Amino acid sequence: MKRNDVSKLTLFLSGVKHRLTENNLYFIDAQMRFRSGAKTYNATLVPDGDRFLFTCNAQKRTLDAAGFVAAFLEEAQKYDACILEYHERGSTLIIEADERGVRTRQNAAKSEVIEEDAHDAALLRQRDYIIKPSEAPELLRAIGCLTPDGKLRNDKVRKFNQIDHFLERVRPLIEAIEDETVTVLDCACGKSYLSFALNYFIRDILHRRCFVTGVDISEGVIRESRRIADSLGYRNMEFLQQDLREYNPKKPSLVVSLHACDIATDMAMGLGLRTQAQAIACVPCCHRELLDKYDAGDFAPITRHGVFRARLNDVMTDGLRALKIESMGYEVSVTEYVSPIDTPKNLLVTARRTGQPNPRAEAEYRAICKALNVYPAIERFSQVID
Repeated sequence: MKRNDVSKLTLFLSGVKHRLTENNLYFIDAQMRFRSGAKTYNATLVPDGDRFLFTCNAQKRTLDAAGFVAAFLEEAQKYDACILEYHERGSTLIIEADERGVRTRQNAAKSEVIEEDAHDAALLRQRDYIIKPSEAPELLRAIGCLTPDGKLRNDKVRKFNQIDHFLERVRPLIEAIEDETVTVLDCACGKSYLSFALNYFIRDILHRRCFVTGVDISEGVIRESRRIADSLGYRNMEFLQQDLREYNPKKPSLVVSLHACDIATDMAMGLGLRTQAQAIACVPCCHRELLDKYDAGDFAPITRHGVFRARLNDVMTDGLRALKIESMGYEVSVTEYVSPIDTPKNLLVTARRTGQPNPRAEAEYRAICKALNVYPAIERFSQVID
């Protein structure tokens, strides 16, 4: 290899070193080929904990980013030509060196592409889905939305719709986050459909650095979520078996929950408030806490009918939650994010931190709590843990 080519290759490899250092959580692998005459030799680089396993000429070495670049450069100079294909989530970098010089190009990462059957195509024509089965089959298979042959499972269509609409509604919140790495905390994550979808959306579609943490009190769902993350190679995720009432993380960029039951929604919202998260997005479920506690006052004749009391309870519970969040310095929006056909629990509460407490909302919140003679769970869960 010519001296000028070695200098140029060294320059291009500095970019690889930067990627391995800064984007190590998204690194998939690197495939290399060295050519001398008619003979070709292969080498690979794969993640190995916080370092990388370099296999070349039947030798295996565990190296850091700088060590790999030095080893590759040393090896490349022994041959007439070489090519390095560096793969990370969302992109592929290719460096080639031969008699024509040194070149580099970058491509979007190619995932397995599957054909849609008539049923799937009809469904997908109904809206422009953010996560498309034809583009993310590995992810959707792993979380159980696709069959092994790549068809949408009938029993997961509603869940698929809910997640995609959720992503659509929270996109402006995510795009407004200024953190270099978007840290997402999925509270009461359950089977972690949302955790995995957000990870894919932020990294592979928005092309931003992210780290996703799922928290649930169930050992079983945490164990399964870890298994799925390992199978997908999603090393920018962690799953913790924790009680949200005692969990006290560093300030996250975004706190989410999807159908966290009853006061688990208050735990999620309260955690977002006490950590001063930049944004909060929650879909409440199973409103039971205030059902037998609130004083209906002049509306008591109406609430003698159980169904009316329950419906009024749902509205008051979420209304008080929205007021509490607003009072603590957030701009709040409450919308129906999917059709009631997909799920009757279709209310999405989103909040963007302004940092300016709202005395009016605080006064309104206190007055309504006093009138109803209630002390909502979000009140105690939003208090800072010592």
